[in-house]
Amino acid sequence: MLTFESTHEYYLGDGAELYYCTDHEALIVTRDHSDRVLLNGVNKDTMLKFARKLVQEELDEILAKHDIKDADTSEVSN
Repeated sequence: MLTFESTHEYYLGDGAELYYCTDHEALIVTRDHSDRVLLNGVNKDTMLKFARKLVQEELDEILAKHDIKDADTSEVSN
């Protein structure tokens, strides 16, 4: 647990990837496996909630674009 109030910002460059280790309950952010940020104490349920939120936001965005295209098409045909 962080015991001080601070923001830590790291720049890993383009191509950074995320990995999750269930055994260690850790989220790993790395680009080339030599430089990495390891966040311990992130449980699997938290990761699943995060993934579901990302997928839902993406689906909502795709559906919104699709609805706009359908509305434009129906206006032209009327």
